[in-house]
Amino acid sequence: MKTKRAFNTNLTSVVIITMALLISATVFASSDDAKIKVNMVFSQVEVSLIKLKQTHTLTKANIRDVLNKYLLPEVDAKYFTYKVLNKNMAKVPEELRESFVTELSLQLINTYSNLLNKYNNEVINVGQSTLSKSGKMAMVDITIVGSTKTNKAVVKLLQSNEQTWLFFDIEVEGISLLQTKQAELNASFNKLGVEGTLLHLQKINQKVVDG
Repeated sequence: MKTKRAFNTNLTSVVIITMALLISATVFASSDDAKIKVNMVFSQVEVSLIKLKQTHTLTKANIRDVLNKYLLPEVDAKYFTYKVLNKNMAKVPEELRESFVTELSLQLINTYSNLLNKYNNEVINVGQSTLSKSGKMAMVDITIVGSTKTNKAVVKLLQSNEQTWLFFDIEVEGISLLQTKQAELNASFNKLGVEGTLLHLQKINQKVVDG
């Protein structure tokens, strides 16, 4: 009887240890995957910027095209938008939500574009990746090293239902784009309302395109 109980205890211990190891392996794999995703995206962006620089076509429009090609498909635009809207989300009619996703995605790309529009053969280094306690969010350090200046940023990614990592925020020199936009839109909703805020975003984005 004791032998059977001991066997069951040992078996339970083996199962628990095995599960812990599997969970641990999954966490570390996820952290590595987040860094790999950021490295892949920014390597493609860097190669494209070098080509633009060499051909004297490094314009804001071309930088946005590069980001739209390589970065935007890797962004969880809906999550970013809904987090920015925050408590104002309930005020936005269903038929206007996709328009907010579109306009705020453009603002996200514009922020990255502003970070890169003075590219002068800087090296984009992807640093360490850390996970949130839940393991669902990753923060990856980025350093843009130039001859006279170094810019630091932290890219934030969210694990999707398909277990892939998607971008949703960036902190440049400690300032979060998501939180900045959240504050801006909260003030705009109070002043302009839903449709007025959407129109305001559209005008800003159009001005960037025209410029």
